[in-house]
Amino acid sequence: MNFDAWYTDTVDVWRVVPDESKALISNSREQVLTAVPCRVYRSGKKTIQMQQTAANINQEDSLACGLDVDIRSGDELIIHRGARIGRNFADIRAFASDPNYYPEPVGNIMGGLAHQEIHLLQQERV
Repeated sequence: MNFDAWYTDTVDVWRVVPDESKALISNSREQVLTAVPCRVYRSGKKTIQMQQTAANINQEDSLACGLDVDIRSGDELIIHRGARIGRNFADIRAFASDPNYYPEPVGNIMGGLAHQEIHLLQQERV
């Protein structure tokens, strides 16, 4: 199995970076990566929580992508589900946690298994 063939989605990565072009340093949100192959998979199901004034849901999915992809904790991710297989599902907006790296196993007879996994936080309020 090769993980690259398993990546059915793409992700755009947005990051807050310092802007030092003016006298005062400020932060701006910039897109740092576009259309990176990845795959979202569910680590647990959470149901919608109903309250008297609003409803909310907190999803905790995971994203797998190549080791060379620079995704950092706190990055905003816009995930395009099914983009690599010609499907057009609803996009997911999530925030990244620290990545977990899984390099190629020593003595591996099946190449292409190296990847990183990133836990995602999705919060929606209705």
